[in-house]
Amino acid sequence: MPNKQTSEANSPEGQRPLPSQTIVRLMFAIVQAQDVRKAIRALIDAGISVTELSSTGGFLGRRNTTLLIGLGENQENQAIALIQENCRQRVEYVSTPLEGAPLPIPVATPITVGGATIFTLAVERYEEI
Repeated sequence: MPNKQTSEANSPEGQRPLPSQTIVRLMFAIVQAQDVRKAIRALIDAGISVTELSSTGGFLGRRNTTLLIGLGENQENQAIALIQENCRQRVEYVSTPLEGAPLPIPVATPITVGGATIFTLAVERYEEI
C-alpha cells in the first residue's frame, strides 16, 4: 500500500500537516541512557523524526532507551552516522567473585558497554491520524 500524505493546503483546521518527506524505513536504535539526549538532539537537528521509549535489558540489565526513528529516502546512512557520533562505547567495572578463593573476594572486571544496537525495517504504510 502507498504511504499517505496530506498537504498543508487541504489539511482540516487545527491538524498539523505530515512531514514533506514520506517515511519509508523505521529504525529501532537501543541506546544507553547516558547517550540518549545527545542522540535525540542530533537526529532532530538533522530533521529526522524520532520517538523515545524507555527500556531495560542487555547484558547488565541497565536502563536504556529505544528510539523509533522514521526515515525518508536516503536518510538511513545519515541517521546511523549521527548515532555513531553521539553514542559511544565505554568501559565499566563489575564485581565478580574470584574463583578458587576460600572466601568470596570480589574482583573488578572491566566490560565494554554502550554504543547502540540498530535494527531497520521497511515501512509498508505510514499514516498520521
